[in-house]
Parts: sequence; C-alpha cells; structure tokens
Amino acid sequence: MAAGQDRRVRRTRSALLEAFNHLLLNRRRGRIRVSDIVERANVGRSTFYEHYGSADDIHMEALSRPFAILADAAAGEGDPERLKNLLDHFWENRQRARATLSGRTGEKAVRLLTGLVEARLWDRQVELVLPRRLAALQLAEAALGPIRGWVGGEAPCTAVALAQSICRCGEQMTKTLAAADQKAR
Repeated sequence: MAAGQDRRVRRTRSALLEAFNHLLLNRRRGRIRVSDIVERANVGRSTFYEHYGSADDIHMEALSRPFAILADAAAGEGDPERLKNLLDHFWENRQRARATLSGRTGEKAVRLLTGLVEARLWDRQVELVLPRRLAALQLAEAALGPIRGWVGGEAPCTAVALAQSICRCGEQMTKTLAAADQKAR
C-alpha cells in the first residue's frame, strides 16, 4: 500500500470512528446503525464495509483505546488517576456503559478486554499458573465486574475508590497468577 493510500485509509477510519463516537455519546436510545455512521462520516456504505464488518465491529474498535487503560489496571500496571478519569466518563454516560457492558455487546467487550490483557501478559513474558488466555479472562472479568455493578447502581462508590481497588486487585491477582510455587500443570 502506498503512503498516500495509508493516509487515506487512516483518514477514513478516523472519520468513521469519530462519527460513531459522536453518535454514541449524543444519542439517548437505540442502536447505532451503519447508515447512521456513514451519513455522519459522509462516506458511502461500501466504504464503511471496506473497513468494518458491522456497527458492532466499529464499536469494539472505539472501545479499544479506553479499554487499554483498563487492561493496564487489570494486568497489574494501572494508573489509578487515568482509570479514575475513564470511570468518570463511564459514570457520566452510564446508560451507554450499561448497554455496552451487558448482553451480546458485553460479551464482545469482555473478549476485547481479555485480548488486551493477554497481550500485556505476553509482552511481560510472565510465567503463569494458568494458560495465558484463561488468566487474562480472569483478570478482565475481575476488572469489569465491579464496573458493571457500579454503573448498574448496585452500590454507591467514588470513581477514585473504584479505580484504586481495580488497580490494586490487578496487581495482586497478577502476582498470584505468576507465583512460581503454585504451578499446577
């Protein structure tokens, strides 16, 4: 691919993501359809499908950036302040957060976060007591569980306390999963 094409691809994907994010944050209810995204991005439907298979696919790509902050925390390397800011955003948009973290979309979000955590564990070359994918799933679910409960109104909590808790749990769980004396293979 030529440099000009690369720029065009990045520009188009950026326009599509920007359109999706705008719709996500400015719509009160209802699913975001491909037709809504292409209209907002001012591109053709076929252009959308050159880059994404569905509105769910672009949704997961849009989540990958904020979920990177959560993946750092789940994998034991979190920044509580950055995570607090992300949690503030989830709280301000809790209706969408609840929808994103539940049902079929929630299952995709778990897989996305699991993949991000798994990549971090791989990069650190941590020897684990579980297969890497299973350990990443455990860490991802441990981070998402309290967030789901929080945005769902299960119990009041500050974003600061929740961020600190997720970061500490990620650190401790990662240490436990990496403990050499607990190997059970």
